[in-house]
Amino acid sequence: MALQGRAAEPVATSSLHHEEHALARTDKLTKLIAVFDLFFDAIARLDDPTAKALVDNWTHVRHQYVNPIDAPRSALAAGMEQGLREMPMLLKSIPPEARKRAIEALSAAIVARYPDFLAKDAERLARIRARGAIRSENEYYLVRHHVDLLELRPHQEEELRLLYELIDRFEALGG
Repeated sequence: MALQGRAAEPVATSSLHHEEHALARTDKLTKLIAVFDLFFDAIARLDDPTAKALVDNWTHVRHQYVNPIDAPRSALAAGMEQGLREMPMLLKSIPPEARKRAIEALSAAIVARYPDFLAKDAERLARIRARGAIRSENEYYLVRHHVDLLELRPHQEEELRLLYELIDRFEALGG
């Protein structure tokens, strides 16, 4: 949550970003921009065309998030959260060693700039597991994101089996 009346700490800028704007609030959108900045700065150093394309895309659209004109900040934040969850899927075409470094960079960026994201996702996943069902498209994408992360780690078969079952049931119901 943002504290009203207090300015956010300045977000570090990099060679990727042309804006020199200090982001005024530490709301969800500001945190997500900081995550993406840190992540894309890290993967810009990978020698991979997919990573380069993702970095170029962020470079071209970043200003639309920093200075939103046509959409509420909350809607942009929701879209960026979805993008954050789908990032492991986008990274699948990167060769294994570079993909591992990219996933590590993504995790490090989230921990450094928006640790609440992980805690909230863990709570939501626990509720989904406890009820034994996915109820919405947002929950589906959360579970799918978690599956993407687990598939990169060894010895996650039992957890993956449970999550695959949840996904299969949701998809069978037309979700």
